[in-house]
Amino acid sequence: MRFPVSTSILLLTQARANSWVGAFSSPLGSFAHPPSAFIHRNNKHKNISSKSTGRTFATADNLKATVSPDDIELDTSAIKTAANASRPITTTSTKVSSFANLSFVDTAELSAKKQHRVLFILGGPGAGKGTQSEKIVDSYKCIHLSVGELLREERKRGDASPHAELIESCLVAGKIVPVEISLNLLKNAMDEACVKSGDSKSYGSPIFLVDGFPRNFDNLAGWTKEMPDYAAVIGSLVYDCPIDVLEKRIMGRAETSGRSDDNLESARKRFKTFQEHTMPVVYALEEVERLETEEDGIGRLHIQHVFGEGTIEEVWDITKDSMDGFVRNDVLTANSLLMQAIGDKNVEVYSQLCSDEYLKGDGDTSVDDLFKHYEMIDDFNSSEICNAKVEVQDGTKAVVTYDRTAKDADGKLVAEYRESRIWSHEERGWACVHFLRKPLSEP
Repeated sequence: MRFPVSTSILLLTQARANSWVGAFSSPLGSFAHPPSAFIHRNNKHKNISSKSTGRTFATADNLKATVSPDDIELDTSAIKTAANASRPITTTSTKVSSFANLSFVDTAELSAKKQHRVLFILGGPGAGKGTQSEKIVDSYKCIHLSVGELLREERKRGDASPHAELIESCLVAGKIVPVEISLNLLKNAMDEACVKSGDSKSYGSPIFLVDGFPRNFDNLAGWTKEMPDYAAVIGSLVYDCPIDVLEKRIMGRAETSGRSDDNLESARKRFKTFQEHTMPVVYALEEVERLETEEDGIGRLHIQHVFGEGTIEEVWDITKDSMDGFVRNDVLTANSLLMQAIGDKNVEVYSQLCSDEYLKGDGDTSVDDLFKHYEMIDDFNSSEICNAKVEVQDGTKAVVTYDRTAKDADGKLVAEYRESRIWSHEERGWACVHFLRKPLSEP
C-alpha cells in the first residue's frame, strides 16, 4: 500500500517535520505555565501580569501611565464601558480548549455554524495596513476587505448611491462615515466573497481582514449589535507608526494613488482622528482580551501591536508571527478533533478531517481499512498525549508534533511514539495530508 501523499508534499514536509520531531523533546514539566497557541510579541501598553500565562496587560485604569506625552488624554471610564459592552464580539461559538500542554481557541463550532473569522486591521493613514494585508492574503489566503476602499468604491457610484455625497464629504474632511453605511458595505462584501470562493482555489474557513474598522466607539457598538451572529472577531493587528513617517509615505503615495485624501492636510486630520477616536477602541479591545485571559487563561480575542516604522519585510516578520498565532487555533482545533475521532474509532469524522489524497489508498482499499492501517497501530485501550508543538509553514501548511503513550486495558505500557501530523488549508478547511510516526521506546 502506498503512502497517501504526493511526492511534492512529502519532500516539502518530511525534512522539516523530522527536524521538528528532534527538537520537540522537552518534557511537559519544563513549562512553568501552559503555553498559549499565540505568539505575543512587540505588544505595547502592557504592565499588569496574568498569573495563568505570564503575559502582562494594561488596564483601563492605568492607560495614562502607559502612553507617551504626545498621546491624547484618555477617558478611561469610556474605555471600560466600551470594553464591557463589546465582549460579545468574540461570540459564543469560540471557547478556550487545550491539546496536551497547548491552550488554544477552539473554533470547531464557528466552522459548524459557518460564522466568519474576522481580524480588525488598524493603524494611522500610511501605516502599512494595505501593504501588509496584501502580503497576508498572499501567504495565508485570507480575504482582505478595506472599509476605506469599499467606501471609495461606493462614492464612485455617484448618483447611483444614496450615500456617495456623504461619503465624499467625510473622507475629504477626515471624518468617520456613519457606522450603518460601513457595516452594510462590509456585509455585502463578505457575502459576495463567499459566493466567489466556490472555485478550485478557495480555502474553507478563511479569515477576513477588515481594514480600517472599527474607527470609534460608535463603530464598535454598531458591530457588537449587528455582527456577532454573523462573524466572530478573533483579534486585531494594530500598526503603530509616528506621524512624520506617515506623512512621508502619504506624500509619496499621492504621486500615483489619485486619492483625494492623499494630501498633508487630510492626512493630519485623519491621524488626529485615529489618535482621538480609534486608539481608545484599541485600548477597549485590549481590555476585553485582559478580562478573557483572567477568566480562561488566554483571550479568545488577541490584540497585536506591530511597529510599522521599519521596512516592509521587517514589519512583515512581526505580522507573520502574529498571523501564525491566529492560524494555530484552527490547526489545533482540527488536530484535536482528529485525535478524538481516532480515540472513538469514528471513521466518518476522521475522513472529514483528512484530505481526499490522504485517503486514496490503492484502488479498492476502503476508508475503514485505511483507518485501521494508519491508526490502529497496537492493541491498546487508551493513549495519552504530551509535549505538543505546532508550527505553521507558509500560511497554508502546518505540522503538529506530540508524544503519544499507548496503554492496554490494565494500564500497562504498550508503546511510546512521537507523531507528526501534516496539515494543509484546503477548500473545506484544514485537512490532514500526511503523518510521521517514530517509536520512542520499547515496553
